[in-house]
Amino acid sequence: MSVIHFRKQLVAPPVVSEVPGISVRMFAAPDDVEPWLALRTRATASLVPAVRPWSKGDFHTEMTSKPWWRADHTWLAIAGDLRVAGAVTLALREGASESVPVIHWLLVDPAYQRRGLARSLISRLELAAWNAGHREVQLETHANWNAAVAFYQSIGYAPLRDRSPR
Repeated sequence: MSVIHFRKQLVAPPVVSEVPGISVRMFAAPDDVEPWLALRTRATASLVPAVRPWSKGDFHTEMTSKPWWRADHTWLAIAGDLRVAGAVTLALREGASESVPVIHWLLVDPAYQRRGLARSLISRLELAAWNAGHREVQLETHANWNAAVAFYQSIGYAPLRDRSPR
């Protein structure tokens, strides 16, 4: 699998952007697991290479069981029809000398893409990282997910070649 690692330097507190008709709240377990899984299925349906479907057990294994996972570091974007339209998680991974904030599973429902929802979610994540004293955020994405690569570059993320966020 070909993965690109990105990073962005935070030089000032990010301004949180709002999207008309969308409210954002923190994840509430266990009630939000199924809606998050349904969002993941919708958001990744057309990706090539494809991602495998997840069950509740996978969510626990890949998210809630991890030492970096916190419900208050996962934001859900809720549309007017109460559908979960987007989500993002801030993972704090242990680096060589300090914890590194990492964007983990940015998801936007295809029906809500190109409306600023991803920018809004990322701005909340970056502000949380800033408020925790971090001045850099990292992420990884598949090199062939061209829309994701272009999006991250458009909001100031640059390839990181010298180390992985993991």
